[in-house]
Amino acid sequence: MGNLFQELKRRKVARAAVVYLAAAFAVLEFSDIAFPRIGLSDQAVDMVLWAGLLGFPIVLVLAWYFDLRSEPPSAHAPGWFSLPVLATAALLVGLGAGAGYLAGGDSSASDLPELTITPLTNTSGLNLSGSWSPDGSQLVYDYTLNGTMDIAVMSMGGGESRLLTGGPNDEAMPRWSPDGTKIAFISDDGSGTNIYWVPPTGGTRRKIAETYYQYLDNFTAIAVIGSQPWSPDGQQIVFSRVVPTGVALWIVDVLSGEETQLTKPDPGVRDLRAAWSNDGEWIAFTRAPQLGRPLNGLYLIRASGGEVVPLLVNENRNGSPNWGLDDSRILFTISSTLNGGGDVWDIEVESGELRQLTNGAGASFPIISSSGRIAFSRWSHEATFFQMEVNSDNPHRQISLSIGNNFSQRFSPDGKQIVFQSARGGRSEIWLHDVATGAESQLTYPPSGVEDRTPDWSPGGDEIVFLSNREGPFQLWVTSIDGGTPRRLSEQAIPMTGDWWVNARVAPRWSTDGSTIAYLAPGGDGSSALWLINPDGSNARQTEISGVLRFDWYRESHQVIYTRVALDGPARIEMVAHDLRSGDEVTLLEENATELSVAPDLGSVAYNSANGHFSMNRYILQLSPAVADRLPQALGEPEQITFGDGLWHVHGGAWTPDSTQIVYTKDFDRGNLLVIDNYR
Repeated sequence: MGNLFQELKRRKVARAAVVYLAAAFAVLEFSDIAFPRIGLSDQAVDMVLWAGLLGFPIVLVLAWYFDLRSEPPSAHAPGWFSLPVLATAALLVGLGAGAGYLAGGDSSASDLPELTITPLTNTSGLNLSGSWSPDGSQLVYDYTLNGTMDIAVMSMGGGESRLLTGGPNDEAMPRWSPDGTKIAFISDDGSGTNIYWVPPTGGTRRKIAETYYQYLDNFTAIAVIGSQPWSPDGQQIVFSRVVPTGVALWIVDVLSGEETQLTKPDPGVRDLRAAWSNDGEWIAFTRAPQLGRPLNGLYLIRASGGEVVPLLVNENRNGSPNWGLDDSRILFTISSTLNGGGDVWDIEVESGELRQLTNGAGASFPIISSSGRIAFSRWSHEATFFQMEVNSDNPHRQISLSIGNNFSQRFSPDGKQIVFQSARGGRSEIWLHDVATGAESQLTYPPSGVEDRTPDWSPGGDEIVFLSNREGPFQLWVTSIDGGTPRRLSEQAIPMTGDWWVNARVAPRWSTDGSTIAYLAPGGDGSSALWLINPDGSNARQTEISGVLRFDWYRESHQVIYTRVALDGPARIEMVAHDLRSGDEVTLLEENATELSVAPDLGSVAYNSANGHFSMNRYILQLSPAVADRLPQALGEPEQITFGDGLWHVHGGAWTPDSTQIVYTKDFDRGNLLVIDNYR
């Protein structure tokens, strides 16, 4: 044995082993850090580990047989190690340990087990959100296969899904109660977004609360209910309600109907997507400022009330909080784009430690089951232009082949170009479409993190007014049609309260006589008011019209047509013609109407309408002949001019200058539910 040790020393086998182990440790640490960041899975790291283990005996054998030495033989007795060898080993180990320490400060992905993601549904329509039964054996979810959004229940054991609620209105965001006896959901029957519950076996729905959110005009109404709205005992629900200053959290007793306001946000702030902790002590929610940055943050408040505690507030879009099983961590999404899809993360409540669970998943609404399975929705839009001839049976023609979210079209005064906003690059920019050739070119190039939206032409066709957050909050900007540096028009901040992919709700409109630009911004009472400004940026002034949802000019710079929540109901929409000089008004329509546009010949107004968002179609309401200084009257019943098939619906609609054709957006929604396993 003594001779063996002497021979090991002479052949430098121990030296080779130490250097090899130090180098292997450094390589393994590098792989563990770098591989996930370049899209390689944990299996690749495992391969590096096994390669290192298998290579160790091979190195020992090679060191023995080839008598590896770093210096020529000497007469002195060989030692086990030399100073260069020890220094090299210490350097390699230090590099590996230092890299692991630095990476650990940014991510704890190495603490996670290997997560697997598999599909739960595979339909051609849209599945928006799901919720587990208390025992995790069933999932209730919403889908659009029947033309509107309905709610169904599927068994994890297989078999056909069972329709739970359906009808002419959208039913969405189903949430199973902890005791398994009720399923809450949202729906809008024309009076605003209300919260209902229904037994899991089906039956008559029962109203729980009104949110005063107009769902058809503002799709963000789906955020009035979060991933875990039920109290642990199933007796109460936390939800969001529109209040004079913004959107606040409320708690309602399901049986008695007794309501309590939980948060009192500052003006313009929206508290959404509330989730009750499993121990009943806390409620997590998303707080969304309306003006510029910072973006959505995660906050906590005790269920009994008190101060709001920030949990995660940064420059990210942090949304959809969902408590883990032991309440020590909260699942949520960080959205990389404005369509809501992003990746699932979790945060430790006590320390604030973050962990990224998915990479490029396009995830929304993560919800965890009692067994630790995470269901989430992956959905997307494909929106492109179609052109139709009014009063013609000719088929509608697709005129834009670009992918991405393309909205807010407006024809140039000569009819040769269409200006629109496009998010094909991940954020909204202003683009031009040549009607004759179909060629599309980018007009504005906003800096990183900036959005340019909702363009409109000057009457001369040489300038474009649009909204941009180039200097913080969204404001009015103007650019030349020939390019160049845009100039800021307004000092006033203009909140983006509408859905980002449409934003026609706050779109500026240049009057036909060129003297005035109209836009929407908060009025003195906090509601959305119609404002006017001169094209040189002077004389910004509020009109007497408040509570405006959408609008367009009717005549020159003194008559408009707009929609508002009806004065005699909580959230029913009506369309009104208004004279800004006299204050006279005429009600044109008393039904759901949104995204309106007045024909240039003043003979009709086009708008979108439906019982639900996912069945929206375009309609035309004929108007009485235009007479100077007289408001129009509605003639006859509206005519439906588009017919969605359940897989697409309509947004927007721009008239050609001769009022004979309309260009509109077909919105193709696609999405399914997936599940993450092995989370802990």
